Formats: sequence, C-alpha cells, structure tokens
Amino acid sequence: MHFSWEKHLELSRNVAVASDKNQGIALALMGVALTMLATDLLAHELKASALPSSRA
Repeated sequence: MHFSWEKHLELSRNVAVASDKNQGIALALMGVALTMLATDLLAHELKASALPSSRA
C-alpha cells in the first residue's frame, strides 16, 4: 500500500470535509489515514537506509 504524497494530502482534505458533518466517520478515516501514512513513511525510511551511502 503505497500512496504518493498528493494522495495523502487528498485523503486529509476528505477527512477535514467529513469532520464537519460526521465526526465518527471522520475519526475512523483519520485513524486509517494515519496508519497508511506511517506505513508509507516507514517503507520510505527502510528503502532509503538500504541504499548504499555516497558519503563513504
């Protein structure tokens, strides 16, 4: 599950709009969005640390 940064921003905008009318759904979406973002950030960090360093 890899979202681009633009997709993460779009999801956050959708959560912000939903929060005005339906707080329960907005909180559930926020939890899912944060989990997806954390997963993508961890994958990016692991990928970056696996690359050979050019500073050696």
